[in-house]
Amino acid sequence: MSLTLIVWLLIPAAVLGLLVWLVPTKVSYTETIVIEAAAHTLYDNTRFQSRLMDWSAWPSETGSTCCCENTDGAIGARTVFLSKGKRFGYQEVTRLIDGQSVELTLVSKGPPQQPHIRFDFVPLSESRTEVRLIFNNTLRRPFNIILRLAGIVKWTRSMHVKDLQGLKRYSEPPFLTYVGKPVDATAGTAAAASG
Repeated sequence: MSLTLIVWLLIPAAVLGLLVWLVPTKVSYTETIVIEAAAHTLYDNTRFQSRLMDWSAWPSETGSTCCCENTDGAIGARTVFLSKGKRFGYQEVTRLIDGQSVELTLVSKGPPQQPHIRFDFVPLSESRTEVRLIFNNTLRRPFNIILRLAGIVKWTRSMHVKDLQGLKRYSEPPFLTYVGKPVDATAGTAAAASG
């Protein structure tokens, strides 16, 4: 192998190695939306994983199915993600502040990372609330560069925007799921009564 060829192979490897250490491992952002519903309604529509999966973009957009484990609406409640009937990860409620905040972590079989999502519900009036989705993730090297180059970081953020739009659609009349179906009678009644 000629020296020129070795140099041409080493230069891209060195650049990639440098990028892995220069590109941030942290991903953080906040998305907001104003919803015509009481803060506690939105809190309940988020902490109850059975409701969250009705308005979330993730099941529909990824083609996955979900089921709930543990006590729905409580710390430790999990939404389990399934693909073709096989479990590939879960989202767990890790912290609740009554009527104010819901925190979730995600565990999956994908690249090593530590996603954390917090929904804050800021009342603007009795029936109007600003919802803040605060996302923080730590990507392990070299996945910090791989996931950015593959567009996964940007795609994840767009999914969170869709999630907020889904929560709005679910919590305001005419109370629809992410895919446009009417919210079932019990959840719809709860949303309408508390909003």
